[in-house]
Amino acid sequence: MYAGLVVGLVIAVLASLTLGYKIYSLEQVWQALFAFDGSETAVVIANLRLPRAVIAPLVGAGLGIAGVLVQTLSRNRIASPDTLGLNAGASVAVVMASAVFGVGSLLGLSLAAAAGALATSMLVFLLAATAGGLSPIRIVLIGVTVAGLGNSIVQIILTTNEAQLQQLLFWLSGAFVDRPMALVQSGAPIILVGALIAIALARTLDALQADDSTATGLGVPLVLVRGASFLSVSLLTGAAVSMAGPVGFVGLVVPHAARWLVGLRHKLLIPAAALIGAVYATTADIAARFVIYPVEAPVGAITAVVGAMVLLILLKRRAA
Repeated sequence: MYAGLVVGLVIAVLASLTLGYKIYSLEQVWQALFAFDGSETAVVIANLRLPRAVIAPLVGAGLGIAGVLVQTLSRNRIASPDTLGLNAGASVAVVMASAVFGVGSLLGLSLAAAAGALATSMLVFLLAATAGGLSPIRIVLIGVTVAGLGNSIVQIILTTNEAQLQQLLFWLSGAFVDRPMALVQSGAPIILVGALIAIALARTLDALQADDSTATGLGVPLVLVRGASFLSVSLLTGAAVSMAGPVGFVGLVVPHAARWLVGLRHKLLIPAAALIGAVYATTADIAARFVIYPVEAPVGAITAVVGAMVLLILLKRRAA
């Protein structure tokens, strides 16, 4: 099963390198990457196609793992980094770091996004705990409210800082196009750290799927595990936003596909979600190039349409 996902990811990445407004052959891709001659074709492939073919699977993998952790922590299958406001929190941090504090480095913006996601996750769960307990529905409602507030703050800052508008829109468009490879150097290590934390927590996360008393009886240190999980989600979401902007609903869709394939054990679920998320984000990026061809649609629009359909189906099942 994992081998099939890896093959699918390789095919998706090769398709990302070859397909677009202009279609290139695999031979042209090989020559551009390993025998760069400075031609227009080589420049487009190496400087435009390659970064998005690398960033898309990284972002998809990060958001896929983050979605698994969020749904386990909240014990809610309709929770995701989007519905909990983490994407919005990371976006607010990036915007404020750039427009208010003058942060311009890629690493600085990446760290700001991770910090914003961490602060938002802590705020959502703190508000839920103080409002009557960590009810799944309560967590989602508070998360959606925080997301709306965060998006409003972003709009206010954009309106009052016209000089920063173009640079900020670059981060907030939710796309993989026109992203420099330098973003991978700053974002990939953060995603790797977040993924390693999630993998280290796999066995305790299995116990956390039950109620708190059961998890405690099994010897799970709830505060430590939740804190480490929040850190992992924040790093994964923050790095994804710093590289591609708020690409929505990936963290909602991917965990359901992963559970359908491998079940509920996080030892299997986390790597499956990473691979499925990578394939999903890369495929969505390819679809975005053709859905309104010859104009390219934001990849966030593609993932939002799919995610909204999945969310409606899940809500209908819960109401049935």
